[in-house]
Amino acid sequence: MKRRVIAAAVLAVALTGIVVHLAPGCTSFAVYSDRTLYGANFDYPPNAIRFSIEEHDTGAVFLGAFRNGATYALTTGLNAQGIFAANQMVFPDQAAVGTRAADELFFWEAFDGGVFECANVSEVLDWIGERQLVQVPEPQLHNLYADTTGNAMVLESSGSGNVITPIDGDFLVMTNFYVKDFVGTPLDEIIGSGASRYRVAHRYISKNFEAFDIDHAFEVLRNVAMTEGSFLTRYSLVADPAALEIYIALERDFEHIWRVSLEDRTISTYRGFDEEHALPLGRAGITGTQLQRYAVASASPEEATSAPEPAAEETEAKVAEGEEGAVRWPILSLAIGGLLALTLAMVLLFP
Repeated sequence: MKRRVIAAAVLAVALTGIVVHLAPGCTSFAVYSDRTLYGANFDYPPNAIRFSIEEHDTGAVFLGAFRNGATYALTTGLNAQGIFAANQMVFPDQAAVGTRAADELFFWEAFDGGVFECANVSEVLDWIGERQLVQVPEPQLHNLYADTTGNAMVLESSGSGNVITPIDGDFLVMTNFYVKDFVGTPLDEIIGSGASRYRVAHRYISKNFEAFDIDHAFEVLRNVAMTEGSFLTRYSLVADPAALEIYIALERDFEHIWRVSLEDRTISTYRGFDEEHALPLGRAGITGTQLQRYAVASASPEEATSAPEPAAEETEAKVAEGEEGAVRWPILSLAIGGLLALTLAMVLLFP
């Protein structure tokens, strides 16, 4: 009997470790207090991240992205019309397609259309029209959109059609569970991936809503930051659509804050730096690695941006552990967990 109790305890601890390792991340929100602010944490395994400003139909568009093979995949965006969008992983998985039909859209395409071509949330819905949103095998996504009129929504798929969950009140939060499944559910009864982060963000915003400012927004992101497991908070972002400015903290370092100006097309030191620097920000962008050099040394702009990135083979190795690892690591962890569970079951059944 004692042997079985010990085996069960070991299994519980091992499975808990696997769940922590697998836990995905990303949190985003839109708050309409005296000041409209948007916020997002991008949580992902170690890889390259990049910030850029591109020119599109809506004017200048700020974009946060991560290295995805030979390209960068977009995760957050703010355009010159003040519309904000966030791409985040969602669980559980739905049926997926490798190639979409003409009357379908992938979620990443809806993200692009929202920030590149639309001025408000209503225009996003018009742009999507009758097209059905479908999922790729990995990663599966849902999107948050918010505009300066006080309109915000979470866009998801039911598998058979698009589901829009509009803002209900003065703020909206999204993590990694299907928001559509918990409309009207008491906060303590919400379950699923990222439910605890959702509750933390929701309660903090509610408590500090009347005076909600940039510091409060960063405190939300600090409180829900991922600090262990394979998914870590890579950057935290607060966007002010009235000023067309974006504030960024890298790698859970909330002491050093950068400010992006869409109007000036620049990224500059804002808080926590010994020296002030401003750099032009365009389509080529700047990586998190380059920006972090300012946090550890008083490098000049030329030194920070001209210093080489990791060698190609090193970058590819990190990408394999990061982007592709986001798919591989869960599979590997589940396989290990399955073998461990089988081994312990044998111990329990055949003492």
